[in-house]
Amino acid sequence: MPFYVAFASPDTDFFMKTANSQKLLNGVLTCLIAVSAQAGVLTSPAFAAAPAKESASSATQMDAKSAQIMKNVGTFYKDMKGFTQTMSTEMKITAADKQTAMTSVFKVSFGRPNKFYLKLESGKMGGQMVCDGKTAYLYTPVLNKYMSMPAPENLSQIFDTIDYQIVGGGFSSMSLIESMCTPDPYSQIMADVIKVEHAGVEKVADNDCDHLRFTQKDFTWDMWVRQGKESWIQKVTADMSKVLANKPGAPEGVSALLTCLYTNSEANVLPTAELLAFTKPEGAKEVKSFLEDRSAEAASVHPLVNKPAPTFDLETVDGTKFNLASQKGKVVVLDFWATWCGPCTMALPIITEVTSSLKDKDVVFLAVNIQETPAQIKEFLDKKNLKVSVGLDTEGKVAELYQVRGIPQTVIVGKDGNVAEVHIGFSPDLKESFTKELNDILSGK
Repeated sequence: MPFYVAFASPDTDFFMKTANSQKLLNGVLTCLIAVSAQAGVLTSPAFAAAPAKESASSATQMDAKSAQIMKNVGTFYKDMKGFTQTMSTEMKITAADKQTAMTSVFKVSFGRPNKFYLKLESGKMGGQMVCDGKTAYLYTPVLNKYMSMPAPENLSQIFDTIDYQIVGGGFSSMSLIESMCTPDPYSQIMADVIKVEHAGVEKVADNDCDHLRFTQKDFTWDMWVRQGKESWIQKVTADMSKVLANKPGAPEGVSALLTCLYTNSEANVLPTAELLAFTKPEGAKEVKSFLEDRSAEAASVHPLVNKPAPTFDLETVDGTKFNLASQKGKVVVLDFWATWCGPCTMALPIITEVTSSLKDKDVVFLAVNIQETPAQIKEFLDKKNLKVSVGLDTEGKVAELYQVRGIPQTVIVGKDGNVAEVHIGFSPDLKESFTKELNDILSGK
């Protein structure tokens, strides 16, 4: 089944196309595009049917200890009326010795067969799902959009969609939360598994846990199960490094480790009426799918266009200061980027070349790096032989001012101090289109 992989922070646009029938990998990677879905790369009907999965069979290699543990896990979750817990997720991406980490914390509550509550408590990746047994709602704060639909008897009909994965932060499939909530948790977890091995006993969150390693066609993943009468899934990790390394456009030495940790777990504690009462967020727009009409949205005017550019002061890599207000009367180009973002590294040399050619016409360029160290940036600039002024947005505050939801994001500020244009992503004709755009702005068109 073909799908798109986003290798990026929650605020970036680095897409790579791949194919894999394995649902877990599909769910984890596809959902990293949550906040850049509006770029239009993905198209998917709302609540499309899930791909068929092969259940565990006698062909699955499994030692006796692992088999008993998995049987206990399946029975434990199947027999529960529901549960409440905290789900903490983290994705660590390393490329060319540079690392970024993204974390999200969710409150989760479930009651069989189809009452469900999930809400992002902290972090940027994710949103909210509420299903009271009659109506289900999905909400993404990044897009400020929500969806509503009749509640299915089996929540898998929602879990298997990209729309849910957007609010689930891209980690729910890997963490197996969907499997916990299905009528047959064991079969759901074991689908497509070729081999299971017991890797020892380890402490996780102060609990003694059995460490199991699962092998599937394209990768391996690990699960830690709490010992004792209650067979809670305490932690899940998946190393996607091999899958990503050979994808076109992948940064050198790329690796990605996905982790989910469950804490504050309580069995048979069901979601309260208060949790299941969905309230439409202020200003939120109702849609049929978070991915619908993407081409129209991509062509729409950015909310900052024709408004005063937010002012800021930033230190630069070379130790100077950049003050936007002092540049009034000039055309200023701001490019939000990071060294590990593939499209960013393709766009930056082109934007540098074009703005340099117009330097004599009062065009000023600042490459605004998001949350990387001066050492990382200097190493990249030296390797690429780029001479460009780089602002250090170490806390991402300037990116927030400019509503950055995907990088590269290029902003052109006119001589009057107002935002003239905002572009997100990389296009093959960037040099020609960007040159024309700047010349049109300079000539007052």
